[in-house]
Order: sequence, then structure tokens, then C-alpha cells
Amino acid sequence: MITILVTLLIFGLLVTVHELGHYLVARASGVAIIEFSIGMGPKIKSWQGKINTFSIRALPIGGYVRMAGEPGEDDDVESMVACIGRKPINEVNIFKRMLIVLAGPFMNILLAFAVMLVLVSTSYAIGSTQVAELMEHNESGKYGLQVNDTILEIDGKTIHCFPDLSYKVMADGAFGVDILVERNGEEVLLENVIFAYTEEEGIVYGALDFKVYRKDKTPLTILYESFWQGYNSIYMTVDSLIDTFTGRYGLEAVGGPVAIGEQIGEAMDAADNFADTLRNLGSMTMMISVSLGIMNLLPIPALDGGRFLIYVIEAIRRKPLSKKVEERIVGGTMVALLVIMALVFFKDIVALF
Repeated sequence: MITILVTLLIFGLLVTVHELGHYLVARASGVAIIEFSIGMGPKIKSWQGKINTFSIRALPIGGYVRMAGEPGEDDDVESMVACIGRKPINEVNIFKRMLIVLAGPFMNILLAFAVMLVLVSTSYAIGSTQVAELMEHNESGKYGLQVNDTILEIDGKTIHCFPDLSYKVMADGAFGVDILVERNGEEVLLENVIFAYTEEEGIVYGALDFKVYRKDKTPLTILYESFWQGYNSIYMTVDSLIDTFTGRYGLEAVGGPVAIGEQIGEAMDAADNFADTLRNLGSMTMMISVSLGIMNLLPIPALDGGRFLIYVIEAIRRKPLSKKVEERIVGGTMVALLVIMALVFFKDIVALF
């Protein structure tokens, strides 16, 4: 029950932040906003604000900002009373509309960076990218990696922080990677370095087989690490998404709210004390927020990225798509997404037993 409540709280926070992004930019752009809702389904409570209604609904599985002029939106006179002097979204400058749809994902990513700043600030230690010790049964040392090497690049990707390093080794290290290191003030390229590996559910992962030095924890280090670790979370999400579409990860790796809730429960169970529980939940919140932001940027018409693509097409054509065509595109993809979500939900439920 605690896991369920915590999961709902995290999803509620992320949805609220996402919709708040849309709402604030729409309001600043002069759009006629009818309702700002947290949750879906039956209305639990609502109140009238200065320019729109605010609602809390029964199902904590989403939320929305209902704006006049959206596809499928019937704007009755009563709902528009508080919007006098404002425009339907389809009459607002197209670049403002682009900013409105991008604001939701942006807020999720901004939240992730804010949480990362807290996590780095309260961390017990900050790892560097300099090799401190080659572990027993080390493999990478056989290919030339040495103690005190500072890792600069792996397969051409610049390594800014320890999570950069550990992720690239995990993702590609088992298959051989080129590593650029700094050694005694000079750059040295180590070619086709193969790391030890582990295999889980048929997927091969590289294993980090050395330890690194700690970094001194200063205000500048905290800011540097917060930015680059946050950036690395975005990189990991996009890279994992590409790997999923290209077939490296099978459908069993795709999970929905039930699977995420299970991971949240495992993160709570893994903590030794309350402080660690908060840190683990913070890490989960940060990663889910990044995933929500990135997924919403996919060019699928029912998502923010798809809406942005429709606006780009409109800007190129210099005229909007017909309302019927847009409604059919958005409605069709929404049905497809709901079917996929239902299948993922069913798969996650079956996996619990």
C-alpha cells in the first residue's frame, strides 16, 4: 500500500509539473484556457480561478490543460465567459503554440535537473573519471588501461562525469570500445578495449572493472556534476529508446506504471535508512521525469512532439491542416496509444505473478 501511495504521489507530481508548463506558457500567450485538471475521469473538486476552472479528478493517471480551439474542443459560451479578451489556441501565433506544446516536456526535464542538484549536493561522495585501482579479474587492463589514467572519451563520446563513464561501459563495453585517456599529460588512444560483462535476460552488459578516485566536493564541483549528470540522464534515456526500437532490448524491457511502481518499491526496500529511501526515491523521480519529458517529444500526433510536428507542417505550408484531418490523426494515434498502454499494463500485471 505504501508503494502504491508513493508511486501515485510521484506520478501526480510529474503530471502536475508537466501540465503546469503548458498552462503557464498558454496563459502568458493570451490563450483562452477553459480548465486545468490534475487527474482524469470523474471530478472530485473544482473551483473557478481568474481565467479558468481548476479541477482535481478521481484517476491519478494523467492530467490536462483544456484550451479553446483545440481539435475536438466544442467551446460553449458558458465555458468561455472567464476567457473574454483571450484567443483560442488555433488563433494564436504559431511560434507561441510551438512554445506551449514544448513547455510540458521542458518542465519535466527542468525538474529532473533540479532533483539532480539536490542528489549531488547530498551525495556521500562524487566519483571522478580517473582510474584509481584495477579490480581483481580486471579485463580492461589487459588492453592498456592503467591506474591514474583519466578517461576523456569512449567511442567518440566525451566523458564529463562518472555516470557518463559507467553507462558507456555498461552499454557498449562488452563489445569493444575505443577509449581516449589522458596519461602523464598526454592523450593516449586505447583501441578495442573489452570489459568484463554480465548477462541478464539474454542482454549483455559491460561491467566496470576498476575503481575511480573521489572528487573534492565544492560548490563548483556540485554545479558541474549536477549539470553533466542531468545531461547524462537525458543521453541514457534517448540511447535506451533507440536501442529498444532497433531491437537490442525486447518487449520485456518495456514497462508501464505497474513496472515503474515495482521498481519504486524495490528502490525503497534497498535503502538502509530514511535518508537513503529519500535519495532512492529522488533518483527514481529524476529518471521518470526525464523519461516522461523525452517520450512526450516523440513525433507521435497524440503527444506533444506530434503536436509540435503538426505546427511545423503548418508553418511550412503557411496554412493549418483542416480541423477534421487533424482530429482524425490525433484521435487515431490516441486510440493506438491507449491499446499499447493496455497491452503493456496487462504484461506488467502478468509479470507480477
